[in-house]
Amino acid sequence: MKVYMVDDDIDLVEANKMALEAKGYTVQTQYDEANLVDNIREFNPDVIILDVMFPDDKEAGFKMARTIRHHDDIKTKPIIMLTGVNQEGSFPGKFSNRDIDDVYLPVTEFVDKPVDPVKLIEKIEKLTA
Repeated sequence: MKVYMVDDDIDLVEANKMALEAKGYTVQTQYDEANLVDNIREFNPDVIILDVMFPDDKEAGFKMARTIRHHDDIKTKPIIMLTGVNQEGSFPGKFSNRDIDDVYLPVTEFVDKPVDPVKLIEKIEKLTA
């Protein structure tokens, strides 16, 4: 099973990567949105994990999800949006799975940070079963 994780929080990425690899997953990571589509195509993951907020763009993760969904060869890959946006109050209201839609938030699951790696693995297994 292959997981592609995009998040600017290096510590969070490394902690989750270690937990996933301990369970036998192959994990590729990226800390910004550069060359996202090409990198996903090359790695060919079973699931993608995206953060929402990046230092230069509070909506980068939303934009990345929409970009992924516009490419026929990768658009069906499950996307988990893993983010602390609800705790930080960066957007009005709170985001949850009820907000998932094909236009603005085209992800498969929305998960709040911090997430227990065991729960993240459960989500991945559910989405790839």
